[in-house]
Amino acid sequence: MARVLTNNTSLRVATETSIGVLPGTPQWTVVEFDTIGAYGAVLTTTVRRPISQDRGRKKGTVTNLESSVEYDTDLTFEAFRLFAEGFMFSEFTNVEFNLRATTGTVPPPAVAAGGVFTIDAASTLLAGKMQYGAATVQTLLFAKGYTNAVNNGLHVLAADVAGTNTSVDVSTVLVDETPPSNATLEVCGIRTDDLTMAISGSTLTLTSAADLNWTTIGLTVGQEIHIGSMDVSGVVQNAYDDGGTDDVYGYARITAITATVLSCDKIDPIIAAASGSSPFSPETIDIMFGNFLRDVAVTADSDDTRYLERTFQFEAVFPDLGGIGTDQYEYAIGNFANELSFNFPLQDKSTVNFGFIGTNADDITGTRKTGASTAKSPLRNTAFNTSSDVQSLTTDLISSVSDVCFKSLTLTARNNVSPEYCLGTLGATFVNAGLFEVDVEGQMLFTSASIINAIKNNTTVTFASIFRNEDGAIAYDIPEATASGGGREYPLDQSVLVNLVLQAFTSDTFGYSMGISLFPAVPGVLSS
Repeated sequence: MARVLTNNTSLRVATETSIGVLPGTPQWTVVEFDTIGAYGAVLTTTVRRPISQDRGRKKGTVTNLESSVEYDTDLTFEAFRLFAEGFMFSEFTNVEFNLRATTGTVPPPAVAAGGVFTIDAASTLLAGKMQYGAATVQTLLFAKGYTNAVNNGLHVLAADVAGTNTSVDVSTVLVDETPPSNATLEVCGIRTDDLTMAISGSTLTLTSAADLNWTTIGLTVGQEIHIGSMDVSGVVQNAYDDGGTDDVYGYARITAITATVLSCDKIDPIIAAASGSSPFSPETIDIMFGNFLRDVAVTADSDDTRYLERTFQFEAVFPDLGGIGTDQYEYAIGNFANELSFNFPLQDKSTVNFGFIGTNADDITGTRKTGASTAKSPLRNTAFNTSSDVQSLTTDLISSVSDVCFKSLTLTARNNVSPEYCLGTLGATFVNAGLFEVDVEGQMLFTSASIINAIKNNTTVTFASIFRNEDGAIAYDIPEATASGGGREYPLDQSVLVNLVLQAFTSDTFGYSMGISLFPAVPGVLSS
């Protein structure tokens, strides 16, 4: 008897061009999962129950099909980035920062003779954001997954890039290679020697001379940056000097951008503590950044036109279902991202639950769809933990950052997706996207009465968290929210706890409920 073992089951996913339709050469990606809560079609059969002397039901008919995909997995950089745009119904800024090669399905850039990365012809948009000004300003790139170690890591642009260029020259001496299919080369920041930094309380300004124009390099209000990059050991380099080597570094959120001035708030405590030496004179400084994502308005006349309805198609592989040695496949199609839930337990790894609402599912078949057998494996798959990988976890429910102590957190984003059915069709014909809602449910130490006062007074508060490991960093920012709850727990021999829920709403200042910044690379520890 053939049977399907859970441990042998696998999932893959590809992005559709329209609901239920794959591109001609789809890029499939292997999906890692811990548990699967739902997959594919669930059918409803309505039986006939006529009044009859034989006292039995009559054969019914299939009347409904509901399709969904839901699974839990460890939170990794790649697991989140794969579906981030789908859940936010929005497109990343700087999507062109992930450089591609010229042949095949979005392969990574090869290293060609002469030690340059070969890319698809650089777009005018990408070329405009990549900066090279000899000794004054250079774009930074980060490579990961290449076979030759010297090709990986931080690279500094060594020549200007024009809109028609098919190569990127860096200062590193590279080794020729055709990399694995999941390798990446991404723009990750800027290096400059003309910045003056000034700190005032919880805000900072970075003022540039004429060589660096902040408005042209791809930064967005609300996006997180990091002052300082990492050397080959991962420690901080090219940060500001406040009496020690590169000892003023960390994260900040952009609040305003002009050609010469970058204004920021939510600055790292290490930066805020250095305010006594402000302003800092220009020196060689690296500013790290990457992609930015936030919820946007649907309307075409919105200030942000990045609204995007993205659907996904999943493949489940059932080994031996067609007999010993014969695999069969089920395709769940037209899946809209519905609910995303990040779980941050105490002293553990972070996990995430993905929930999708689909339109239909194909019949289980022995025929595999194009490209699925050569699916790309995730590269950045190190799980984030909730102790050493938490770079920042803040809320102004409490005035002092040092008094903020969360015991557990769950951050949930919902699109309130619902299927739309029509007569004559089995399965959903359309899918409706509802309101985008973000909630943070947490348990805190009862360190200040201001927690309860903020709930009673319906005070507008903020929340931010930054997680970082060897694969990069993910920063979540909720500009404005209100809190509810406030119930306390009194565990014996422990601290009093407060349970609360933060409910985000669209910020009048930033225009979104949640912003997410992705960094391909940031430093891990302070330089000695």
